[in-house]
Amino acid sequence: MNKNTILELSNDTFDKIMDFGKYYKNENLLETSFANWNVRDVIGHVNSWIKFSEDKLESIKLKRSFEDVRHVDIDKFNEMNYEKNKTKTLEDVLHETKIILNNYNNILNLFNEEELLSKEFPTGFSFELWKYMAMDVYIHPIAHILYHYIKREDYNKFIIEIENSKNVFMEYPNNINVYDFGDFFENREEKVKRFNGLKNIIKNKGNKFVEEIIEINSK
Repeated sequence: MNKNTILELSNDTFDKIMDFGKYYKNENLLETSFANWNVRDVIGHVNSWIKFSEDKLESIKLKRSFEDVRHVDIDKFNEMNYEKNKTKTLEDVLHETKIILNNYNNILNLFNEEELLSKEFPTGFSFELWKYMAMDVYIHPIAHILYHYIKREDYNKFIIEIENSKNVFMEYPNNINVYDFGDFFENREEKVKRFNGLKNIIKNKGNKFVEEIIEINSK
C-alpha cells in the first residue's frame, strides 16, 4: 500500500463520515453516556484518535518528543475526549473531521514510500507504517461506523458498508477476526443479540462473508 492509496483511504473515510453524520442527523444528541455514544460522540472519538496520531507522526518525523500510546490510559483518554466532545454540535465535529484529515494527509507527505514499508518507527505497534496509517484513517473509523450501524440495528447499512470496505479490512490483517466486535459491546449477550438480528436479515441470501462475520460474533 503506497502513499496515494493511504490518501485515497483518508478521502474515502471523510466521505463515509459525512454520510454517517447525514444519516443520523436527527439522532437525539442529548441521549448520550460514555457507555452509549450517539453519532456526535462516535465522530468526536474518531477525530480525537486521528489527531493524537497525527501529532505523534509529525513528532517522529521531526524528531520531537511525543506521548507513547503504550503509556496512555486508553479508557481515561477516551473518557476525557468524550467529555470534551459531548458539548459540541454534530456540525462542529464534522467540521473538525475535515480539518484533522487534511492535516493528516499533509503529514503523510512527510514520509517517503520506502518509509511506509518500515517497521522501525516508534508508533507503538510492530507492523509496517502503512498499516499503522491505514488503521488511523480507515480501519478504526469505519469499525466505529459499522458498530453504530449494528448497535442501532441498521442492518442493511451495516451490510452495505461491510461490502464496501472489506477489501481494505482484509488486506490490513488478512484475517476475518478484524470483524470481531467484542471490544465494542459492553457485554457478550448484547453482541450476540445484535448479530442474531443480522442473521435473520440475511437468511437464505447466500452472503457467505457476512455469515462468517456473524459466526465470529456469536461466540
